[in-house]
Amino acid sequence: MNKFQPLFFMIALLATAAMISIGIAIAYRHVPAIVASVVALFAVMGVGFSLKRKKKMR
Repeated sequence: MNKFQPLFFMIALLATAAMISIGIAIAYRHVPAIVASVVALFAVMGVGFSLKRKKKMR
């Protein structure tokens, strides 16, 4: 089993929060919040995948 990695855990929590905020924004029909949440999700996921690739290359 792998050891606990707090950085990747925080990235996973941020991505989950962005997904939840997309659902909440859709429920309130607030288009700017939907767009901001989707952008935040892509940004957090991109950072996570790039860090994973950098860690794998080392």
